[in-house]
Amino acid sequence: MKAKYTLFTPGPTHVPEDIMQELSKPLVYHREAAFTEILNESIKGLKKVFRTKGDVFIFTSSGTGAMEAAVANLLSFGDHAIVAVCGKFGERWRELVLRFGGYADMLSIPFGRSVPPEELERKIKANDAARFVFTTLTETSTGALNDIKSFGKLCRANNRILVVDAIAGLGADELHTDDWQVDVVCGASQKALYCPPGLSFMSFNDRAWECSEKSKAPRYYWDVRQFRKWMQDKGQTPWTPAIPLFYALNRALGQVLEAGMDETWARHRRLAEYLRKRVADAGLELFTEHPSNALTVIKMPEGVDGSAIVQTVKERDKMLLANGQAEMFRKVVRIGHMGALTKTDIGKAFDAFLHAFKEQPGPRGQP
Repeated sequence: MKAKYTLFTPGPTHVPEDIMQELSKPLVYHREAAFTEILNESIKGLKKVFRTKGDVFIFTSSGTGAMEAAVANLLSFGDHAIVAVCGKFGERWRELVLRFGGYADMLSIPFGRSVPPEELERKIKANDAARFVFTTLTETSTGALNDIKSFGKLCRANNRILVVDAIAGLGADELHTDDWQVDVVCGASQKALYCPPGLSFMSFNDRAWECSEKSKAPRYYWDVRQFRKWMQDKGQTPWTPAIPLFYALNRALGQVLEAGMDETWARHRRLAEYLRKRVADAGLELFTEHPSNALTVIKMPEGVDGSAIVQTVKERDKMLLANGQAEMFRKVVRIGHMGALTKTDIGKAFDAFLHAFKEQPGPRGQP
């Protein structure tokens, strides 16, 4: 079936045809050596993407599954955590901490801004009870990029465990898990790695393992001790994996790593800079103070309905942009430029956006 539109959303992203074709290959049995080889190749590739020598686990789930796995394997009932939030997805950490019986000390920044490291430092020094800090690399709802390198220095200097949701940023925004002293990182397949949804990833270092061994939280499917044991003993996953998605992941990782992570990050940066220049040349404003390379969030002038623009572009141009979320609905339009998209693709998407924008009533649209 032919797609109804090309995805320019902040995930899932456009998947190239050669990667989609991997999904139609015959299945191997996940308890045989053939799958062990595939799994090992996936983990080896992801370690290079994460820039880590620690453990990397692959779950059959959305990115939220990896986030829950992080909380389930670190916290015990009654533990305190700092949650540094600059958008809707950062708030998900709060919900998870509370569901597992923890206390969430919120550091909430107005949407559009990133979390200032100095404010995180003040929060850490004011809360001796909080052993964990949860935050995001790339906040997809607002396009904000956080300074994870500075966060890592702060957390390590104050003996806190830093847990980062990099689901949108992994592959698009620079991240050096080990060098930046990040203890746990969560990622997913459907963003800058241009795979279909359905796989999530989590890196786990020695400091995280120390917490995991002490954690008394209930866990079964998400128990990383089971994943480590099965990998060490049999080179397999403990539960049935989404085998076709591993085929797609390995092909995509091969392409990403052939280019190299430095070039992959640079390519995403070039796409972001190109689109943001087009936005500025059109007399429009960015919503985001320190934007990610994964997406651009355009602020709508007073009286211009961003949702109507998204709908028009979808119906007329067969391209899907993204609305704002929650209180930002209608107020912004988000354009994803991660994964396999090119400058030509982004240019066509912005042309379609601008055409629809100029048809809208309001100060910058047609009267």
